[in-house]
This record gives sequence, structure tokens and C-alpha cells, in this order.
Amino acid sequence: MGMFNQVGPVLFHILVVLFPILIYHLYFSETKIRRKKPYSKLIIILLMILMLTMSFPVEYAKGFMYDFRVIPIIIAFVYGGTMPGLLLIVVLLVFRFSIGGPGFYVTLLNYSIITVILSFVVRKYDKVQVATKVRIVSLVYWFIALTRGITLVKMNQIDQLPFMLTFSMITWITLVMVVFLIENVNEQQAIRQELQRADKLNVISQLAASVAHEVRNPMTSVRGFLQLMNDDSNLLPSQKNYIRIALNELDHAQSIINDYLSLAKPHTEGLTWINVSEELKNIIELMSSYSNIQNISIQSSLEDALFVKGNKAEIKQVLVNIMKNGIEAMEAGGAITVNAFEKENTICIEVKDNGKGMTKTQLKQLGTPFYSTKEKGTGVGLTISYQIIQSMKGTILVSSEIGKGTTFTIQIPKSVA
Repeated sequence: MGMFNQVGPVLFHILVVLFPILIYHLYFSETKIRRKKPYSKLIIILLMILMLTMSFPVEYAKGFMYDFRVIPIIIAFVYGGTMPGLLLIVVLLVFRFSIGGPGFYVTLLNYSIITVILSFVVRKYDKVQVATKVRIVSLVYWFIALTRGITLVKMNQIDQLPFMLTFSMITWITLVMVVFLIENVNEQQAIRQELQRADKLNVISQLAASVAHEVRNPMTSVRGFLQLMNDDSNLLPSQKNYIRIALNELDHAQSIINDYLSLAKPHTEGLTWINVSEELKNIIELMSSYSNIQNISIQSSLEDALFVKGNKAEIKQVLVNIMKNGIEAMEAGGAITVNAFEKENTICIEVKDNGKGMTKTQLKQLGTPFYSTKEKGTGVGLTISYQIIQSMKGTILVSSEIGKGTTFTIQIPKSVA
């Protein structure tokens, strides 16, 4: 059959792939964690695409079939993970074996190699930009296409090479379109989560603005009277102790109110050039006395002259809060590691602890108002930290593993002093 006679079947394959992905894009919203389940909606859709494209292949000549099976396989690995990818590989091999005919063992060998390659790819895929993701899937795909071309040459089917190259180009374009569609789903989900977080912050801001000052005024009066009473020489030692406890609790309440006021009215004044390296050295020295009490060491590796523009007090507040959380997450004898370096015009600050770690559910809720993994925490400290870094056009990334510890990575665009 001629190349032009295959236009209809090829268009059918494009429709078979893109239409279900468009339906997924428009009507389904799955988190990245949910997507990695073998029974997720994305994996079910990919299984359907795989079965359809293999059931209706494009036949160029007798015994030589072409289809888009590689697209659901690659997408399952890079967006679902190793287990969903393996599930599709098994389904592909079982279906191919049931079809019969020569070439099964070649398919088995090829997709075994592809499985190994994609298993390594998925480890880094989520951490790179969209352009890099496109390059990664493109390299994997063209490696597969190259092996098919070599096979045709060895089988003395050189006349098929123009069709194979054209079909491969169409398959690659379709694959890239699928990647962009799924990335768009991810972006929409991230925007939705950010809007939900912004709504919560707005509620807290309004609450803080309307209540905080009214609460602080009577508290100031109460604290003043308690201090006057504490100066009375007729008080018993036990009574003075009670007053001291009451004053400490008032100070604690005052600090919480100040945190809420920071949420209601972020600091926009006092922006200066900040040498992050020097600031970190000072903070590490400050926190060392606190960590030594719990027999926790602080190790650091800091590049020199890392400048950002921001409010110095706020940067200090963020770093102290994250380091303090790390110290409190560990048993005695642990270690905090602080690294600061420049990467691609971005200042990166890593704070690693080897504490108890967090689950994926806990990680997802970090930075949310009123959520804290500490028994007496309010969650406001981290919420403020996220807001401060966001106001500097930066991000806070958190990775954690139960029993091994947590890593906070602060990324802020570099400024030139």
C-alpha cells in the first residue's frame, strides 16, 4: 500500500490518542500522588489507548504493522511511575503474544530495554522544567524509532524507511502534544491549590486585622498589672512563681498575635541587599546554642557572596524558623546540614535534618494555616515563611522520608549588589 493511502488510519491513531487525553485534561483532576496508583484515571485511559492502537494498527506491507503503542508506555512511566509503567508493559506483551505472528521476542527484547531506560528517567522527571521534559521523552522516543529503523535495514526493507520516518515524526509530534496537555493539567492544579491557599490567607488576614489589636490592648493592661503585683514584697514565693508563669504565657500569646499581624500586613519596606552567606553564618552561630542543649550539631557548606534583595529581618525569620523546626524534629544526637549555593542564577539554601521525617500527606499540607506537625504548633510560622519567600519571587521545596529526615530547599532569584 502507498504512503498516501495510510493517511486515514494514521489520523485515526492520532484521534485515538489525543481524544481520551483531552477528555482527561477537561474533566479529571488528579494529584501527582494519585496518578501513580495503578488504578488512577490516567492509567485506565492509557490502557484503553494502548489496546485501541494495537487493535487497529497501520499495515504498510504484509507482516509490517505500525501503531502508537509507545506513547501510552512512555506517558505511563513518566507521569504514573514505575509500577503503572510496568503494568502497561505487561498488558502490551500479553496482548502482543495473543495476536501471534513473528516478532514477539523482538518486541519483548525492545520493551525490556525501554523499561530499564524509563525506570531511570522517572527518578528525575518531576524535578525538571517542561522544556527539559520534552527533550527527555523525545530522546527516549527517537532511540526507540532508531532501533526500528535499524531492524528494517537488517531485514532489507529499505523501501519502508520513508514511511517509517514519516510515521515516527507524526508519533513524536503526538507524544509532545500529550506531554503539553498533561503539563497543562499539572499547572491548572497548582494554580487551584495556590488560589485555595490564598483564600485561607485572606481569611486569616481579615481576622487578624479586625481582632489582633483589640486583643493586644487588654493583654497589655493585664501584663502591666501582673508586673506591678510581682514587685509586691508581701507575695509568697509560690505566688510570684504563678505570676511569672502567667507573664510567660502572655508573652507566648503576644508572639502568636504578632505572627498573625505579619500575615495581615506583610513588610514591604526596608528592602536591602542581603548577603545570604553572611546572614546564614550569623544565624548558625545564633542557633548553635539552642541546638547544643539537645546535643544536635549544625554543619554547613556556604558559598561566598550570595546576594538577594529583601527585608533582612524577614529572611532571618524564615531561616530561623526552618532551622528551629529541623532541630525540634530530631532526637538528641542528630545533625542539621545547611548548604547555600548558586545554581542557574538562583540562590539555593538547603536545610537538611535527619529527624523523623513526614508522610506525603503531611508534606502536602505544609505551609497551610492552622496545620502543624508539632503538638503545640499553630502552623503560622511556616505559613509566614512561605509568604515571605513568595513575595521575593522565590519558592520553598520540601522533600521528606519517614525515619530519614526532611530537606527544605529555598530558591530565590539572584540579585547583583
